[in-house]
Amino acid sequence: MPFVKIFDQDASRMEIRIRRVGSRTLTGNVSGRVNTYRVDQDGREFLLTRTSNTLASNIGIAGQRGILYVETEDNKVHHQVVAPSGACGLNTDDEVVEGLSPLALRAVLMVDKCDEPGEITITREE
Repeated sequence: MPFVKIFDQDASRMEIRIRRVGSRTLTGNVSGRVNTYRVDQDGREFLLTRTSNTLASNIGIAGQRGILYVETEDNKVHHQVVAPSGACGLNTDDEVVEGLSPLALRAVLMVDKCDEPGEITITREE
C-alpha cells in the first residue's frame, strides 16, 4: 500500500505538502541521482522517488518496483510494473494510486527540477 497514514481532511479543501527527505548519487555505468520526497495529500502520506540520470528519468513509489504516470484517459496517477514473461513477452501490472493526484506528481517534478530544499505547500479551496 503506497500510503502510510491517514489524517482528517475537509473535503472542500485540498492541500499537498512536499518535502525532500533524502538524496543519493548513482554511480557505475550511468551516473545520476535519486531524490526521495514525502508527499502529504488530503490525509494520505506517500514516499516517492525521483530518479534521473543521463539516459532517462522517472518517478516511483519508494521501496517498490515500477513507475508512476498520469493516464490521460482517466486523469489519474497509475503505478505500472513491467516484468519479462515466457515466450519473449512482458507482463504489465497497472493500478490506480488512490489519493495521489496528477497535480501532486507535477509538483514533485517541479520541486526536483528547482532543487528546492524546503517544504512546498499547494492549497486549493472551493
